[in-house]
Amino acid sequence: KLARRSEPLQESASIPALVAMRVAAATCAFGVVSAAQTTSNPISKVLQLLGELRGKVVAEGEAEQESYEEFTKWCKDESKQKAFEIADGQEQVESLSATIEKAAAAISDLDAKIEKLTKSVNQAESDLSAATDVRHNEHQDYLAVDKELVEAIDTLGRAIGVLEKVLKKGSSLIQAMKSPEMQQLTSSLSVIIDATVFETKDKKRVAALLQAKEDAQDGDEPEEEGSHGSILDLLGDMLDKAETQKAEADKAEMTARFEYEKLKQSLTGQIAFDNKQLDAARKGLATQQEVKATAEGDLQGTQKELAADIKYDSETHDECEEKAEEWNTSMHERAQEIEALDTATKIIKEKTGGAESQAYGFLQMQTVRRDYSAVLAQISAAGASGKDKKLSALAVRVKAALASSADPFAKVKGLIAEMIEKLEKQAAEEAAQKEFCDTETKKSTDKKEDKESEIEDLSAKIDKAESTIAKLKEEIANLQAELANTAKTQKEMTDMRSKEHATFEQAEKDYSDGLEGVQMALQTLRDYYAQKSFIQEGAGNDHSSAGGSIISILEVAESDFSKLLTETREEEADAQSKFEEITEANKLETTAKSGDIKYKTQEIGQLEKAVSENKDSRESVQEELDAVLEYLSKLNDQCIAKPEPYEERKRRRDEEIAGLKNALQILEGDAIGFLAVKQVHRHRA
Repeated sequence: KLARRSEPLQESASIPALVAMRVAAATCAFGVVSAAQTTSNPISKVLQLLGELRGKVVAEGEAEQESYEEFTKWCKDESKQKAFEIADGQEQVESLSATIEKAAAAISDLDAKIEKLTKSVNQAESDLSAATDVRHNEHQDYLAVDKELVEAIDTLGRAIGVLEKVLKKGSSLIQAMKSPEMQQLTSSLSVIIDATVFETKDKKRVAALLQAKEDAQDGDEPEEEGSHGSILDLLGDMLDKAETQKAEADKAEMTARFEYEKLKQSLTGQIAFDNKQLDAARKGLATQQEVKATAEGDLQGTQKELAADIKYDSETHDECEEKAEEWNTSMHERAQEIEALDTATKIIKEKTGGAESQAYGFLQMQTVRRDYSAVLAQISAAGASGKDKKLSALAVRVKAALASSADPFAKVKGLIAEMIEKLEKQAAEEAAQKEFCDTETKKSTDKKEDKESEIEDLSAKIDKAESTIAKLKEEIANLQAELANTAKTQKEMTDMRSKEHATFEQAEKDYSDGLEGVQMALQTLRDYYAQKSFIQEGAGNDHSSAGGSIISILEVAESDFSKLLTETREEEADAQSKFEEITEANKLETTAKSGDIKYKTQEIGQLEKAVSENKDSRESVQEELDAVLEYLSKLNDQCIAKPEPYEERKRRRDEEIAGLKNALQILEGDAIGFLAVKQVHRHRA
């Protein structure tokens, strides 16, 4: 970094004071020298010291300039690097914030979904439990009614058979009631009176029949002839009603059982599907919560790093501004110091010329012969080393002045001083040109590097964005292909399900019709052979055995039809449940992938906009770079394409000036020597 000057000077009096101090120091040094050896002109010595002091100040300024340029480059590099880091950090903050927002939205949706699925599962389980309780109670009621009906049918059938058999032999109803077979059925008929499946009037007539039997045993008058017909009709009517009620109860039980199984299967399938969706939602929730927590942690760290980078960038900027201000102050003070030195030199040269001539100029009248060979040698050597024709010409002019001038000392000194002034002026112009070339070349080179870096960064961003766009488009194409495949599969499934359902409806109708036909045939055959077995008992043409075989076969068919109907309905319910499950999964997948396509399409739009903007920026920066390169080319033509490098010209010029100054010192030494002789002569006089 830029090194500060150890003791900054006050603006008001710093430069004159510094010049005075340095001139005083030079004067003291001259006094010591003159005291030791009085061989030099004090005015010339002061001018020499002022020139050396000016060179020292300029050298210090150049060193400070070089140090400041290094520090400026460091500031620029640090600022550029931190700008990239801050931009990257801000981009990461935006990305992480978007991730957190997206995860929070997903968590909210999943929470709502979990709540909905949980309620659905609980409701389905509650419905299944309630349906199971209802089915259990219905089945228990059916068993109780079926038991009564079975007992009533059996009792009524046997009673009818016994009465018909006895009455067929010509016995009266009272005699029939007293028969041993009827005596065994009396307790069973009593049960019918308590049965809940018969009407009250029918139960009263059965009770009257039993009362007639009791009266006959007590010796009461028998019932009128012909009443036995109404009794048989009563019992037959009650038997028909009992069998009809049993068939209806069986059918109702089978229907209730089927409906329950269907409902159970549906609810069980729904519970299983909801539980599966619930597990997936809970896993998704855990994943999103982890993503959100990770992103929040990363965001916190990134924000801390970003804040630290911003703080560092601000502090570095303040430090660089402070150093720049200090450097400007230092350069201003140095410029003032150089101006003061130049002013002092000018004043001494302009104001002390006459006095110097009066005090030291009469050395030319010295009677002591002087040898100017050393002066000519110095001038000739300077011209030869620098290969400068002007110095060679100066040597000739000095030699001519020494030979012809009335005042050769002043003439030679004037010629040398004039040449020194020209050389110094030429050197200053070349130095200014060199400083201009160095400054402009460095500024242009730095600007060129900056623009090239900007183009490189913009190109990298464009390449990255275009690569991301291509990847997103590929992902969208894959998602669209998957959606098309899902839609195609769903359509095929729907068509297949429709065909399966149509097949099921036909099979259900066939099985239901077949089952109904078999049950009707069974009812007919059972009614006929149950009654026929009593009437034709003991006859030779009894076909009850064959009828029983047919009934058994029909019962097998009834069982098969019932089983197949139940299985077909269960298969249909299972197929429908699986179809609905897959359809729901396809809907969720379609929604998710459609959302991904939407978000990816939006991202592509944003990236394409960024690519367009970056390309415009790159074109603009490229135009600026082309202008800088063109300017650099002109600078190179002006500053570099020289027959002789500046360093070589400067070295040669310094040698020439040094040679001429040595020649002047030789002349001034001779003058001081002559002055000393003159003063001695004055004292003697």
